[in-house]
Amino acid sequence: MAAKVEVIGELSQLEALEEQWHALARNIPWPMAQFEWIISAAQTYRRDQLCVVIVHEAGVLHAAAPLVLRPYGLTHRLESLDYMLAEPQRLIARDEQSLQLLFKALRALRYPLILQGVTAQCPDPQCFRTSSGYGIAMVAASGSKDSFISFGDAGNSVEERMSLSRRSTLRRKRKAAEKHGPVGFRILRPRPEELPDLLDEFFRVESSGWKGRAATGLQYDVQRASFFRLYCDRMAREETLRLGFMKIGEATAAARIDVLCGNKTWELKIGYDERFANCSPGLLLSHEALKHGQADGLLGHHFLGEAEPWHDTWSAIAVERVTLRHYPVSMPGMLTFLKDVNSYLKQAIGGQILQILRRIPFTIRKCPWRRPLLILGCILIT
Repeated sequence: MAAKVEVIGELSQLEALEEQWHALARNIPWPMAQFEWIISAAQTYRRDQLCVVIVHEAGVLHAAAPLVLRPYGLTHRLESLDYMLAEPQRLIARDEQSLQLLFKALRALRYPLILQGVTAQCPDPQCFRTSSGYGIAMVAASGSKDSFISFGDAGNSVEERMSLSRRSTLRRKRKAAEKHGPVGFRILRPRPEELPDLLDEFFRVESSGWKGRAATGLQYDVQRASFFRLYCDRMAREETLRLGFMKIGEATAAARIDVLCGNKTWELKIGYDERFANCSPGLLLSHEALKHGQADGLLGHHFLGEAEPWHDTWSAIAVERVTLRHYPVSMPGMLTFLKDVNSYLKQAIGGQILQILRRIPFTIRKCPWRRPLLILGCILIT
């Protein structure tokens, strides 16, 4: 029997795929490929049209593209179902042949496609380049990276793999924290009934400081908070959720959310109380979480989000990401291509104008043409 391609457009249809999805993603060490992540995102973000493309044969799921069809300029384009969460994206396939078939099915829809933050080392970019179909296929460096720490040989502790200066920094930060009060750490495997209060505490800490002032923390983002409550509840029931807390006296100085997948931990969120910024509580809590993971016999730890210099404390490996774009030979493809080219030119030209203006000597800046040029540069990059 030949494999069939189907487009899932209703939430109830996606929910019915739970067992098949688990069987497909079981051996894929990627939390965003698992059904718990996908269904939590689909149940939370319902504004866009669900467009999950699946390849199946005799009741067995071989590949899946969890996407939505969302407005883009004068047309629509396909994007990852969880695009609002800004995490690395990829397609899900049992093998390379199934992935090739999935890409062909996506191109046959004749809608433009974008996948952002795809890990450069995974099979997706190469299969995307070689899958047949008319149109423009682009694989470009996204300019972003995440970090991975391998625990390596079980005989080497996390501290032993750090430089002397890094160890000294940790000791100094710990002493600075102890000046505020007794320091304690908890790495929890919460039960579902414990979760609401623990997440409330995490949201409070994560949304303090600059995130509170900018109203970007989870306490201020109802949809993202709803997603994390749904997802964390599912992972707590699977006993793969890890919550970390650092206490200084009675105050929670830092908190983090990790999930276990593929015998590695993946950091989803971390936050700290700015009152204790001088002792880097996020760094200290991360160190304890890494030690805990290594003691449990895990293979390593992924820092999601952007790779940051402090990840190098533990000799982190930078993981490159790329963006996949496909513009089909169709009206939506042409309109999307023109919009993207226009955006690129605006940024490039506007950026050049601003750079030129910055180089102009102060005395010349007083000329009557400076203000119109500055306004033009700002318009072009917005």
